[in-house]
Amino acid sequence: MNQVSERVKTFFEGFNRANNSFDPEVRAPFVRDLFVGASPDGVVQAMKKEDYLATTAKAQEYLHALGFQWVHVVPEEEIPLSPQYVLVKIRGTMRLERTPGQQIDLSHDASYILFVGEEMPQIVFALSHEDPMKMARDQYGIDFGEQASWDETI
Repeated sequence: MNQVSERVKTFFEGFNRANNSFDPEVRAPFVRDLFVGASPDGVVQAMKKEDYLATTAKAQEYLHALGFQWVHVVPEEEIPLSPQYVLVKIRGTMRLERTPGQQIDLSHDASYILFVGEEMPQIVFALSHEDPMKMARDQYGIDFGEQASWDETI
């Protein structure tokens, strides 16, 4: 397994803070002006940074309806693709608490390709984890009933 550089570790520490803030201005430096996202079920989407940032309020509303507390990702492997790009495999945890005192930690894997040719790395490609509702169902047997899925919301 390849080591993870301090630069990439630092990037993901900031990325965690940005994702938990739901503040578009805090999230903006972490993605390129155009980047690509892909879901585990094969949906691929190119997105402008401004469009991604515009979904922040909807994402916050959706996740808080599920009982979102925080998300934390840890880079586990960094694979150089070229002098300008690295593939980073992460392990993440998303904590939900729909009922006070009943916390569930959803585990997920994701992969990112970062452009590292400038001072601060930026995401150019993200292979995302599953919908949080699907993760809760698969990992804990929790059914959210009529709650819309991530794909229906965003």
